[in-house]
This record gives sequence, structure tokens and C-alpha cells, in this order.
Amino acid sequence: MTSTLLNLVMAIPSTATATNFYLDSSDQGAQFATSAAQRRDQLTAHLRDVEHGDLVLVGEAAGWRGARQSGVAFTSPTMVGLPGTREASATTVHRALAAHGLDDRALLWNAFPLHPFLPGRHDKNRRPTSVEFAAGDGVLRAAIRGRRVIAVGGNAAASVARVTGKAVPTVQSMSSSDLAVTVRHPSFGGVPEFNAGFDEVVTRWRL
Repeated sequence: MTSTLLNLVMAIPSTATATNFYLDSSDQGAQFATSAAQRRDQLTAHLRDVEHGDLVLVGEAAGWRGARQSGVAFTSPTMVGLPGTREASATTVHRALAAHGLDDRALLWNAFPLHPFLPGRHDKNRRPTSVEFAAGDGVLRAAIRGRRVIAVGGNAAASVARVTGKAVPTVQSMSSSDLAVTVRHPSFGGVPEFNAGFDEVVTRWRL
């Protein structure tokens, strides 16, 4: 899984408004404290740590405070000993995983694994376009294979539904036999609902 996912994501080219921060070219002109080599190393280490896990959390896209600097979804650089920023959603997600002892079982990924930014503003996030989401489908399909999926937010759930061909239920409508579920994203005041949803998923799936 480690080499497969890394190779797949590195094959996605950067565009004028979306950076593949695993490519060395992403360091040119970027005002971030980490390098592409460091981000590749962090992703490789994460993939190895969770290689035998049975769970994957899927977000929408890499944010500039998180994966754009750390190389790992739902992870800020300061969490992995790198210089850079902190990210509130990353803290919430890691705290939830740690509370249930799922750190080494959960792959952290994004439906669009690049960083989509506003024109000329690499420190601003934007929602990926439908074309960009589709560009991440191949890697997403490989990332979720053989794992139960927690889609964090509606856009992530839509991507998971597209690659699996099955609707992704909410926590309220899921059953213990479902292999994918969507929970509220913790951003914009969603922390309590995310935590409650995550706890319920753990209970239903007996993780």
C-alpha cells in the first residue's frame, strides 16, 4: 500500500490553482517551512504505521494549515515535529482517534489529495471543482480498498459514494453492516457533532 498510494498521488500534476505538495516543484516560490521531501517522508511513515489497519478517514482536500505542510491529511506540521502552523480540525481528529486507541488502525486521506488554493493565494483554501475531485478518484479507490470508511463531511462522502457506487449513510441512518458512513466535519463549530458522530460509529462498528 505504501508505495502504491505514494506513486498514485505523485502522478497527479499540479495546476495553476492546485498544488501537489509531494512534488519537488511545489517548493518553488512557496512560503512554507517544510519541503516536498519532508512531506513525502511523513506520508510514507504514516502509510507504514497504518498499513495493517482496517479504517480510513476521508476528508475533502488538503488544507494549507494541515496536509499542505505536513504531508498527511488531518495533520498539522507541528503534530509531527515539523515547523509550521497548527490546525484545529487536525487536533480534533487526532484526539478522537487517540481516545479510542485507533491511531495505528486509521489511514488519513483526502478525496482530492492536492491543495486547492485561491489564485495567487497559496495560504487560502477553496473547494475543489468536480474535475479535481474526479482526478483524485483513482487514489481514493486504492486508499479505501479493504477498509471501513468514515467520510468527514458531505463532499468527502460524495467522492466515496462515486468510487464505490453506493450511497454513504449518515450516522443516524447507518447500520452495523455498512462499510462507509459520513460524520459532520469539525470545522465551523462542528466539533461537538463530529465527536458525537465519531463515538457512535465506534460503538456501532465495535472498533
